Amino acid sequence: MNIENTFEELNIVINSSNKTLATIIFADSDFESDKIIGFSSKKGQMLLSSESLYVSTTGIKDSDDWRELGFKITKKLEELEIDSATIEVPENCSEFVEGLFLGTYKFDKYKSKKKESNLKYINLITDYQNNVSSIVEKAKLKIRYQFQVRDLVNTTPEEAYSVTIEANARKMFHNTTVNMQTYWTKDLKDLGMEGHLAVNRSSCHEACTIKLTYIPENFTDKTEHHVFVGKGLTYDSGGLSIKPASSMVSMKMDKAGAMTIWGLMGYLSKVGCKHKVTAYMCIAENMIDSVSYKPDDVLTMKNGKTVHVKNTDAEGRIVLFDNICLAQEQNDDITTIHTLATLTGAAVAQFGNEAAGLVGFNDGLKSRIKEVGLDVGEIFMDAAFHKYMMDGVDDDLADLSNTGTKNMGCQKAGLFLTNALTEENKDKFLHWDIAGPAYADKVWGTNVFGGTGFGVRTLIAFLEI
Repeated sequence: MNIENTFEELNIVINSSNKTLATIIFADSDFESDKIIGFSSKKGQMLLSSESLYVSTTGIKDSDDWRELGFKITKKLEELEIDSATIEVPENCSEFVEGLFLGTYKFDKYKSKKKESNLKYINLITDYQNNVSSIVEKAKLKIRYQFQVRDLVNTTPEEAYSVTIEANARKMFHNTTVNMQTYWTKDLKDLGMEGHLAVNRSSCHEACTIKLTYIPENFTDKTEHHVFVGKGLTYDSGGLSIKPASSMVSMKMDKAGAMTIWGLMGYLSKVGCKHKVTAYMCIAENMIDSVSYKPDDVLTMKNGKTVHVKNTDAEGRIVLFDNICLAQEQNDDITTIHTLATLTGAAVAQFGNEAAGLVGFNDGLKSRIKEVGLDVGEIFMDAAFHKYMMDGVDDDLADLSNTGTKNMGCQKAGLFLTNALTEENKDKFLHWDIAGPAYADKVWGTNVFGGTGFGVRTLIAFLEI
């Protein structure tokens, strides 16, 4: 399994004297568009005239609009088969440069014939060369790890499974500031993680949890400690509660939560931050054979609570539950603890394909993630609890049901996870259901078909505050 860095084909240079084939000219609503035949400066319009590409900035309102415009410019330059361009840096330079890089993404490793891009470099004209050079390098690094998440999510389950993911992670974090420890099947059994192992029981690959730890140089007992637990189902057939065939086609994306954590920790291994960060990538595969865990099984979770399995396709929350318990057992100084997962179709029904749902008791933490997300172009919405649903995952046979009562499925999944929390950590917890935006079936925003890497930019921004 090879993780690509496709954006590196594009080189962004500052104040170069090299001749370029196109000059980007931004045109707002006041632009004298009648001088350019066929260009009206309406929102979204781009027109190549002579050696100039006229780009409408009408309707651009915020930094994320500049990010999207950068994305669209790169796509347009590739479409026109232009190999180089000059752009005068706009005010929202950082987001715009991110967009330029995001526009280069492609995933063609399974294509027998690969289409190469002609676009080789973009020259940024600016009076602030050092500042812009720093912005470009930071944007490149950030997008590199978002692209790695996309590549991992897009990689097929025959290539991306526990052993190959662990081997790539070990290679990536070797001799970096991120420490790595892996718990394989025997270790998970010794740790009492019956739920995690039950989900993986029918896979030909071992289950594992990959623990990644970053400790800043100036660490003290007052340093904030943020913990992230990511669902890494390398493939989800639904188990004995088998999915319809049409729903299985994209189930390689069910590892997106864990891979998002991969992207974050990769970035921290290069840039660092002022906080301590511990991450758990929870790897399993939900398959079918004669030893599969079954509807009507009762599992004893790591914290001793029992779970009545009513649907084997509600497996991600079972894996996360045990790993939340592990994270709390190993870390007694938690500031916040987050789970990231493509957990429920209900989240997609509730919030659409472009937004993630946030579940938890801490409204302040929710607001913080929503605000940070908006700043970096990622949308989060509140999946709130109310007092009449708090017994929604209680069960007559066992302590808990892994499905809960009907309706509000995103909240019920989050409510199930809160039963893994100790009392002191309940107000520190936030669940991110990224089932909608983690995988795109069409182009939207700065995303192309497939894995999006949603959440990486928000995680980085959250830790940089």
